[in-house]
Amino acid sequence: MRKNGKKGFLPGEYIIAALLAAVIIFGVWFAMRADEGKRKSVDGTYSCEYPINGSDDKSIVVYYKFDADKGTYDELWGERSLMTGSYTVDKDVVTLVSDGREDIGAESETAVFSVKDNLLIPQNYMYEGSLPADDVFDAECTMVDSAGQEYVVSFSKDGSYTYTIKGKTEADDSVVKGFYEREGDILHRTNADGSPLSDFYVFNGKLAGIFYTKEQ
Repeated sequence: MRKNGKKGFLPGEYIIAALLAAVIIFGVWFAMRADEGKRKSVDGTYSCEYPINGSDDKSIVVYYKFDADKGTYDELWGERSLMTGSYTVDKDVVTLVSDGREDIGAESETAVFSVKDNLLIPQNYMYEGSLPADDVFDAECTMVDSAGQEYVVSFSKDGSYTYTIKGKTEADDSVVKGFYEREGDILHRTNADGSPLSDFYVFNGKLAGIFYTKEQ
């Protein structure tokens, strides 16, 4: 009687195969957990307060309210809903795609924010130019918005700064002068008369003109 030519695994080979399978499964699980650790969670409400004419009593608060389960957001100015849309999160970047609104002639647009701790920082409000880690410094930062409008912020070591909205000529420039005080990465601003203005933020050594803080 002829024996079957097929060769079976020896007991030791079964153990080795099982160990290899376990290593592969653990490697895949670990990689997935590591990737999850890199991804940021964006949910709840983020806000930024803008003083009106440098007044403590009058201001408008802009909110972004995120629903992580639905992947949607609502942008509000005060209590009025300005725009709704969807969003996605990729590690430390969140991308918003608005639905658009026919009643105000607003088409669908995409906005990209950087995520840092409990902050959202719109990338289209990042200035060119580097800021040192010192409390006071000499530096100049510039930004050009999507409409081609140029903005220049000049900081001085004496704690003063100048904010310029560039016009067609120097005579057309709109200039605001005031003071700044650094607290960590936040630059608190006031007008020359001491009335408050919205804060700036230093993000990776660059000036962020706007940032939103998550509400508790």
